[in-house]
Amino acid sequence: MDLLWKIIGILSILLVFFGSIYNLFAAEEYAKKKLNYIPAILRYTAYGIGIFCSGYVINLIVNNFL
Repeated sequence: MDLLWKIIGILSILLVFFGSIYNLFAAEEYAKKKLNYIPAILRYTAYGIGIFCSGYVINLIVNNFL
């Protein structure tokens, strides 16, 4: 049973990590095409907040599952 929880934890971490990376990529591509009026520093600040939140979620998963 312990092995099952470790596998679920690792898969959850991978899902959060790769989902976050894809979300950042898609957001940047969309912003380049449609949101030219938003300054780059504001967009990158929002991306930084998103990365911080993803790291926090990964930390929660590590503390609960592994």
